[in-house]
Amino acid sequence: MKARNARKIEGALLEIVHKLGIKKCSNVVDKSTSLIRKWSDPDICTLPSLQQALALDLEYARELRGIPPILHVYSLAIQNVLEADEDVSAEEGMHILSSLLALQESVCELGKKISKEIRKTKEINKINKNIKQEMFNDIDSILRKTHNLEIAINLLHSEKE
Repeated sequence: MKARNARKIEGALLEIVHKLGIKKCSNVVDKSTSLIRKWSDPDICTLPSLQQALALDLEYARELRGIPPILHVYSLAIQNVLEADEDVSAEEGMHILSSLLALQESVCELGKKISKEIRKTKEINKINKNIKQEMFNDIDSILRKTHNLEIAINLLHSEKE
């Protein structure tokens, strides 16, 4: 079994799977067990949506009365940003983190779409024109989200100078 960092989403997901069981996790988010396994694999660029992550954390909290693992990872990420630069406000840290998460989600969604189409058509050059246009639209969205992240980071540094 691959090692998972408990301070990463994949590690938090693995903890949830171990404590609740793969079938229960699958039922909670109405997704296949293989997808749940992929979510906890750090080598596969796919993660649950925020709603799915919340549903898993809620079930964990209900069943085990413990600190929800995914929430804990988000909290640590925010804390690390704030501790790295004590002058960073919580609002700035949240803006950077939310921009980063939005970008990550978009990239993963595009990756899933491309993977699905390649499996379906067996060749990238035979993808339907409408699907290709959707992919280009996704890339435009990723570029906008990348730009938003750059702005958030630049604002953080320009205010400190």
